[in-house]
Amino acid sequence: MSKRFNIHDWQAKQSLKELEGFDARMQAAGGFSDEEMGDITSRDIGDGGSPFPGTDNVSPFTAKAKDYTEMFKKEYREMSDDGIDEFNKEIIEYLLNAFPSAQATAKVFFAKKGI
Repeated sequence: MSKRFNIHDWQAKQSLKELEGFDARMQAAGGFSDEEMGDITSRDIGDGGSPFPGTDNVSPFTAKAKDYTEMFKKEYREMSDDGIDEFNKEIIEYLLNAFPSAQATAKVFFAKKGI
């Protein structure tokens, strides 16, 4: 006698397959080397503290950037897709035009992506 098809079992197996391939997809999307990926996936985030070890000791400049990032995330929730695109374009153009370090960072980012 064959086992009846159970949609819940099938969905659970599909979810597991998606999770199993997540690291590979993340590595490909981020352009990470095997070593970088190992560093990322071996971090213990279960300590109840900061998301990644060592992030409590950030410079005041990094902390300020993170504050702005959180502010942008809140603002994004209230924007339309067109508004987000326009906002991003203005911010990126400002940073690229105002700061040579932003241009260098962009070049490294695109080089890692092969663009």
